[in-house]
Formats: sequence, C-alpha cells, structure tokens
Amino acid sequence: MALQSSGQISISDIRTELGSSSYSLSTLSVAAGKTAPHGMKEFYGYSNTPAYSNTRYYRNDGTGDYINCTTSTSPFSINTTQDLSFCFWVRQNGSKQNQMIFNFGNTNSNGNNRIFLSYSANLNRFVFRYRSNSVNFDRQWGLHDNSGTGVTSSSTGWTSSSRGNTNSDGFCMITGTYDASQSNAANAFKMYWNAGEMTSQAVANSGTRTAMTAIRGRIGENLHLTNSAGNATLDYDEFKIFNKVLSSSEVSTLYNSGSIADSSQTVSSGLITEWTFEGGNANDSNSKYTNSITGGVVNTY
Repeated sequence: MALQSSGQISISDIRTELGSSSYSLSTLSVAAGKTAPHGMKEFYGYSNTPAYSNTRYYRNDGTGDYINCTTSTSPFSINTTQDLSFCFWVRQNGSKQNQMIFNFGNTNSNGNNRIFLSYSANLNRFVFRYRSNSVNFDRQWGLHDNSGTGVTSSSTGWTSSSRGNTNSDGFCMITGTYDASQSNAANAFKMYWNAGEMTSQAVANSGTRTAMTAIRGRIGENLHLTNSAGNATLDYDEFKIFNKVLSSSEVSTLYNSGSIADSSQTVSSGLITEWTFEGGNANDSNSKYTNSITGGVVNTY
C-alpha cells in the first residue's frame, strides 16, 4: 500500500510498504536500495542535510574597509538582456553619511561602467544604478517615503540609532532586482526591504546602457575610487547574486521570517554565487571571484 500523505503513520504501515513484517527499518531500507544509516530519511524524502547554522558576518567600519572581488572570467554580464538580482542582509552601524553598499563592473578607472547600490544620506534614499559612460539608468527610493523600511525621518536618516525594521539581531534584508528587458528604469528596477517591496519612487533616469562584464566587484566601497566618500558602515551577511529577477514570493522565502539562511535552505535557482562568511573569510560559494578583505573583519554572532 502507499503511505498516506498526512496523518499518523505507524511502524507497521512502513514495514508493510517495504514488503516485510519483520527486520529493522534500517535493514529494510537498505534492501529497498537506500543507504544506511539514514536510509529511511532518504526513502521517504526527508532531507539528510543538517539545518544551516548562521554564525558569522562581515563588518565594514567605514574607514577604508571593503571586500575586493576580481576575476579573469566574468561570472555575469551587465546589459539589456541579462536579468540580475542582488540580495543580502545588512546592519547599519554608522552615522548619517553616504554609503556605497556594493558595485560590480569593469576596470574603467574613471568610475563609469558598473551596476551599484548606494545610500544617499542627504536625500535619505537608495540609488540602484546602471552607469555606463557617464550616463545613468537608475531608480531611487526615499526610505522615509516607504513605510515598510521603518526609517521614517529624512533628517535622521538610516543610522545605527535608526536602523528601521530589522530582525532581533538588528539586520534587515535588502533585495534589488534588475529586469534588463525594460527600457524604462522605473520598470527595470525593484527594491525590497525585508519581504516588502519599496514602491514609493523618488527619481528614475532612463539613459542609454552600454554592455559590460562584471570582472571586478567591491562590497562596501566604491569600485574604482578606494577610500572615496561613501565607505559603508555596515555588517553584511549572506550576500547573493542571481541571474534572474527574483519574484516577490522568492524574496519572501529568502527573508525566511527574519531568520538568516543560505541558498541551500531557501532559494538556489538562478544563483550565481553567494558570500556566507561561514569559513571566516570572504570566499564566495561558487569560486567565481578571487576575494580579499581590506580592513574589514569577519565576526561571530
């Protein structure tokens, strides 16, 4: 007989399905072609993967700290055909100041040709921008105009004393999606705070876009101008890059009710790579980049 999909299941029921009224369940599971000692879990579809334990995060203190990412073979392109999503957890630890949260692009030394997310302190807004040859294609959101952020005052801004809606450890999950097919920047970009979409738009610029490869990246600092204004005062955890536009339901799954988890526990479809910091370093999970930490440190919760 087939086991029912719900309700209580007896040991006798399991033995009957395996074809014997005797012997241990482990022995019967092996006879059914499953591996001991966790054969029953495998046979009935339960995961043998231990629950993910999140113990470490990366700290950027705002004084020249950053994670530097380099590669000779681009993990992804930035253009009008490649969809992208960036999802990560952050904890604000600074005063009101401009912050470069992340940026990925090419080696152009004048600061052009990259995709990035920054925080503008004087405007209290996020700027998600595709910048190519001094032309901006972006969308911007005022944190104080989006109630889900919990950052209600533009004069106070996003600071260590005004972190907004966070989990019990003071972290919020930020997700930015880029739909490359959209020629209107207001439609191309979406931003989420935790599991809620930020819908109140401040500004959108729909300039032309030049294709580039993401052979360089920097988390917590300007990609091209080291120690420039905008060094982030953030703690980072579970930084993920996807080659698709995450749906609102996938963002909700990643948010995981405020419990920080890696992609194996949440959403792994379309994942390019992620930084979990669980190894005490800045290595990305799929070895897409050669990474190094400058100034910042990996801490334990």
